[in-house]
Amino acid sequence: MSIVRATVRLQLHAGFTLYDAARELDYYAALGISHLYLSPVWHAVPGSTHGYDVVDPGAINPALGGEEALRALAVQARAHGMGLVLDIVPNHMAAHADNRWWWDVLRHGRQSAYAHWFDIDWRAPLSRGRLQLPVLDRPLDAALDEGALRIDSSGSEPVLRHHDTRLPLAPGSGQDTTTADLRAVVDAQAYLPLWWRLGDDRLNYRRFFTISTLVGLQVQHDDVFETVHGLPLALLAEGLVDGLRVDHVDGLADPQAYLQRLRAAMDRAWGERAGRPLLWVEKILAADEELKPAWDCDGTTGYDFMDQVGAWLHQASGEAPLARHWRQSTARTAGFSSEERLARREVLGRGLRSEFDALLRLLVKHERGAVQPGARLGRAVLSRGLAALLVRFPVYRTYATATTADDTDRRRWDGVLDVVAGEEAEDTVLAARWIATRFWQDTTTEAGLQARETLRRRFQQLSAPLNAKAVEDRAFYRHGVLLSRNEVGSHPDHFALSSRALHTRTQMRASRHPQAMLATATHDHKRGEDTRARLAVLSECPQWWARQTRSLDRRAARLGLALPPPAVRQMLWQTLLGAWPTQGLDDPAGFAARIVAWQRKALREADLFSSWTDPDAVMEQRVQAFIETLLLHPATVALRNVLEQAAIHVGAAGARNSLAQVALRLTLPGVPDLYQGTEGWDLSLVDPDNRTAVDHAQRRAWLEDRRSWPQLLSQWQDGAVKARLVQRLLALRQARPALFAAADYQPLHADREVPMLAFLRQDAHDGLLVAVVRHTALQPARRGAGLGDSHVSGASVAVPPGTYRNTLTGATLVSDGAPMRLRQLFNGSPVAIYSTC
Repeated sequence: MSIVRATVRLQLHAGFTLYDAARELDYYAALGISHLYLSPVWHAVPGSTHGYDVVDPGAINPALGGEEALRALAVQARAHGMGLVLDIVPNHMAAHADNRWWWDVLRHGRQSAYAHWFDIDWRAPLSRGRLQLPVLDRPLDAALDEGALRIDSSGSEPVLRHHDTRLPLAPGSGQDTTTADLRAVVDAQAYLPLWWRLGDDRLNYRRFFTISTLVGLQVQHDDVFETVHGLPLALLAEGLVDGLRVDHVDGLADPQAYLQRLRAAMDRAWGERAGRPLLWVEKILAADEELKPAWDCDGTTGYDFMDQVGAWLHQASGEAPLARHWRQSTARTAGFSSEERLARREVLGRGLRSEFDALLRLLVKHERGAVQPGARLGRAVLSRGLAALLVRFPVYRTYATATTADDTDRRRWDGVLDVVAGEEAEDTVLAARWIATRFWQDTTTEAGLQARETLRRRFQQLSAPLNAKAVEDRAFYRHGVLLSRNEVGSHPDHFALSSRALHTRTQMRASRHPQAMLATATHDHKRGEDTRARLAVLSECPQWWARQTRSLDRRAARLGLALPPPAVRQMLWQTLLGAWPTQGLDDPAGFAARIVAWQRKALREADLFSSWTDPDAVMEQRVQAFIETLLLHPATVALRNVLEQAAIHVGAAGARNSLAQVALRLTLPGVPDLYQGTEGWDLSLVDPDNRTAVDHAQRRAWLEDRRSWPQLLSQWQDGAVKARLVQRLLALRQARPALFAAADYQPLHADREVPMLAFLRQDAHDGLLVAVVRHTALQPARRGAGLGDSHVSGASVAVPPGTYRNTLTGATLVSDGAPMRLRQLFNGSPVAIYSTC
């Protein structure tokens, strides 16, 4: 096994295959990476750009090069002293014709040997024991009458075809295509094709979030578990991979039992080799939430770290004026909680309606079996009570099973009930309490345990996707107080974090999960790590930003531009500021296309002026015209200059934030993850913008850059300064692995309150001293401004006695243990990293 020091997340697809990854191994080895952390490599839907739509977990995707390419990559990685980490997808598969298990269920229905593989409610209303498939572009009657649904006998077997969608025919139905009554054929199938618009209301299978083409797996069954994990475990046993990353662990029926089973299987596959295989879980933690102690894993994939270090960059005093500006400019609420609750109610009413109704039917059944008719609350009241609980649930989910539940989960429920009691009508409160009683009731009978397990599982498997869809994919696109806090794993109401709080969270992570992943960018981020770092500067100068947006509004109006709605406009100004290229707008058309694509997605996700189901072409074209005129028309050059000057004004402070963020990710306890391409400035937006091709030639050139650290600081706009910091810190981790593997972490505090964070890491032989700055926006902001450190003048910090070497400059620092001036420690740099000599 290659000792894990740092990972790089690579997004694989037909344009960047396993063979392409192999060609970059020498670069990543030279950079200091120990493991390639690959997006899913399993056989996926043809044309997949992400790999999470798996059709066969037992085969490597031929579009990526197949198993031969994966094996070759693993062997070549070993030759470079590196290893592989694979991303597995146990929660769902693609509901696609290439999925032979799904195909068999469509053909045979409940009689299929694989019917238990998928989470299907065969007794759902209107289903008549059939699988309800929202695959038609029009109502079923219209599809039949207009020939949009037909029997196709051109292949090896007759199928029911709707455009590119193929569906199998049940044995004995429709084989004689010349005489078959098409309506009778459709009626004879184990599935019922539906108009796609009916899917959210009629669907009777669990899916991934609201994506009907991804069907939920029941990986708790032995044969499903073995099929999903057979190949990754075999690769682990052969020594071709060193670890696994579990996608969306909160979607599973019982994450704890699953992880215990997976860890045991991984240990068996690992055999007598030294160490233990790596196991990380994709899990979104609330600000006051921790991984369950019984989860046998190495920690999360790093969203919690991304949230904490991002919050640390923000100045708490900026929240109120930014909120006031948002409220006054848009007439929308400045409190995220109310925006979040509204979005949750909407998603329960539409996007997750079928899942909500399924849980409600279960509660009605419980009530009929336990309460006399005259005392029953009834469906309508139970519905209000259930919604009241779900819209207020503060975490993705709890983890109660048929027989176990812990005090933390119970306290979550009690807290939600207290909020409901203080805000809802008496009948709704009564229903919420009744639901909680059923969720937590004591029972010992087999029937009681089964009923309680089903209720717990269904509630918990609904609260998780509700949180994701309503918060991350709706409310985040409506709430624009400061977009750098609208990030996966974050909550906008948790605006800032003190240095002491960050120290505390770091020490907790070091003691409980010393190999947890530390990430600041992912394939799912809403904004790139440096986009967020720049926007965080607005928390330091909120009044300045308010003046800028008012000026931009006035100038755009004077030019006669058709302005987008105020909330859309305010979020657009922030987006333009955050993503504005550091070296100026050298490719206006390309930049405009990126912003237009982001804006279209933002409008549809917000579901206020347009949506994915009912896009408003007029609105979208109007906003697109505004963006293109703003960024491309000769008449708006003065307006573009205002935007560019604003980006310059916060650019240097944003870059200092970025370097601080990099330094912390690569030196704090944990395993740093480098998202592909983020060695340089990452001013990306949401996918697909954050998944574009990486310019590896540029990154190789940065490895050979001979400029000194002070020169790079003064010429920071080209991104080489960030690449140098990544390179030097990864080299340090490579040279001193024992130091970084140790969990030792000692906070250091200055003699007065200053905007910085410092700490010492030590083992028996080595030491590492790290200090980084924040809140530097008060420095002069001008074109060509460097990244100096004058803001720390006057303060001192006690540095343990010893001789230290500056990792970035090579300079020597000698300490006798007396307080040392921060100016001397930083020595003209926003980050100071010293290793003991």
